[in-house]
Amino acid sequence: MTNEPRTSTTGTATGVPAALTADEAYAYTSGLRLDPRTANPEDWRVDWHDGPWPVKVYTGGRRLRLGPDGAPHLAALHRLLYDAFAISRVRADPAGGVHATPSDPRPHRGSSVQLRRPIPSGGSMYPTEAYTVLTGEDLGCHYDPYRHELTRVRGRGTVRAVRTALGMSAHEPLPPALLVITSRFWKNFYKYGDFSARLGAVDAGVAVGRAGRLARAAFGHADVRSAFDDAALHACLGLDETVENVQAVIGLGHPGTGTGKGAPPPAAPEPVPAVLERSRVIKRSVRFDALQRAARAPGRTPPRPPSPAPTVPADDVPLGLPAPHRPDLLAAPVLARRASRGRLFTGSEVTGERLATVLHHTAEGLRELARDCPDGLGARAAETALYCAVHRVHGVAPGWYRYLAGPHALLPVGAGADPGCARRVQEALFAASFNAELAAFTVHVVTPLDWRDAAGARPYREQQLAVGAAVEGVTLCAAAAAEDLSGHAVLGFDVTAMDRAYGLEGSGSGTQAQVCVGALRSDPNWEIAVIPR
Repeated sequence: MTNEPRTSTTGTATGVPAALTADEAYAYTSGLRLDPRTANPEDWRVDWHDGPWPVKVYTGGRRLRLGPDGAPHLAALHRLLYDAFAISRVRADPAGGVHATPSDPRPHRGSSVQLRRPIPSGGSMYPTEAYTVLTGEDLGCHYDPYRHELTRVRGRGTVRAVRTALGMSAHEPLPPALLVITSRFWKNFYKYGDFSARLGAVDAGVAVGRAGRLARAAFGHADVRSAFDDAALHACLGLDETVENVQAVIGLGHPGTGTGKGAPPPAAPEPVPAVLERSRVIKRSVRFDALQRAARAPGRTPPRPPSPAPTVPADDVPLGLPAPHRPDLLAAPVLARRASRGRLFTGSEVTGERLATVLHHTAEGLRELARDCPDGLGARAAETALYCAVHRVHGVAPGWYRYLAGPHALLPVGAGADPGCARRVQEALFAASFNAELAAFTVHVVTPLDWRDAAGARPYREQQLAVGAAVEGVTLCAAAAAEDLSGHAVLGFDVTAMDRAYGLEGSGSGTQAQVCVGALRSDPNWEIAVIPR
C-alpha cells in the first residue's frame, strides 16, 4: 500500500491540461461512441497486476455503523445504500473470469473471487462512490461498501459548505440527508483508458437511476441535481478532483423534514482520514483530464429543435402492446436476480407482456428522473428514447421498432420487419463475448447526438448519466418481468450499423447503449449473498 503512487501521463502535453472547448469535447466523445477500440494509443497495455482496490480505502477517521435501528433517516439510508452500493454478493469463478478491453479482447486470468454489488457496472469495475451529508448531524461521510458503514470525512460546517456548492440560500430547507455520487477515475481508467470517459459517466447514471428509485421508496421523495459547483463540493468532502469527480447529488426526503435530532457535531475538529492506493503506477491521459475539466463548467440546457422523425416503412402503423405487469421492482428477490447469472442466452421465446413490462417501466423511470431533476440531467432524461430489436417475442414480428410510451406501442422504423435482426445485433458486437443473437429482444438507448452548448462539456456528462439511468431501468425491469430473464448491457458495439438498421442516419439522434434481454443458461459458478457484519 502507498498513499503516493507514481503517475504516468499518456499524450504529449505536460502539466495541468486546459479544459476542452465544446467543439473539441464533441469530437473526442463522438469518437468514444463510434469506436471505443481506437480510444487509446496503439501501445496501450493494461497492467492487470497493478489494478486499484475493489473499494475506496480510507485509513483513520470515525466510523458510523448502519442498520435498521436508530433514527428513521439513518434506517432508510441503511436500506438505500445496501440495495444500491454495498458488496452484497460474492461470486466464485475458478477460471478467474475473463478480463478484456475493447482494443485487446484476448482473455486474461483474473481473481477467482469477485465482489459483486446490486447495480450493473461495465466490466464489474464499480467506479462510483457514494457520500452522504447528514444535515441534522452536520456531517459529511463516505460510504464503505465492504463494511456497510460510514466514514466521517468532514464535520461541523459541512452543511453550510454544501448549501454554497448547490447555490442555495442560508434559509432554504434541506432534506434529512443528501447522497453525493462520484466517479473515481482510476477504477475504470486502469482497464479501459480513455474509453472510461464515457463508461464512468454511464456507470454513475446507473447508480443515479437505482438510488433515485430507492430514495422515493425509503424517503418518500428524491430531488436529483446535476448543476452545482464541482470544486466547492470536492472541497467540502475532501476530494481530489484530479482522481474523483462529483456526478450528481440526490436529496433524500422532502426539504424541511429533517429532525436534526441525531448525534451532535463533535466539539473537536474531525480527524481527516487518508486514502490508500494499491496501484504503484496511475496512468493519466491529457484528453481525459481536459474533458473532466470541461465538464466542471456550469451547464445550461438551451431549447433545442425537435429531432427529425425516424424513417418509417410505408404502410406501417404502431403495434399496440399488451398491458404491462406491475411487479415490485425493489423487492428483495428482484434485486438479487438482477445480478448477471451468466453470459449465454438460451434462445427461448418470451411473451409480449414481458416485453411490454420492460419497456413501460424503463420509460416510466426516465419520466420520474426528468420530473425529479429540474436542471440539465432532467432535460437529457426527457429526450432519451427507447428503441427495440425484437428477436423472439410471441405475437411480435422480428424487426426494428421504436417504443412509443404514450400509446404504449411499438412503431416499426428503419428496416422494419427483419427476420435477420438478431444476427445483425450479434454481428455488431466488437467482441463476441456472449450470444446476443439468442436473446429474446435487445433494447437500444437513443439520444440526440449534438449535446453542445456554450458552457463546456457538462451536458455530455448529463447525457451519459441519463443513458446509464435507462440501462439500469432495462436490467432491473428485466429481472422483475420474470424470474428467468436477465439483461446484459454493452457499450462496445457498431453504433453505425444499429443507427442504419433503425433509420436514424441523418436524424440527429443515435444509439448510445444496448441491453440484450432474455433467458440465460445456468451459471456453472456459484454466487452467494452476504450481509453486513
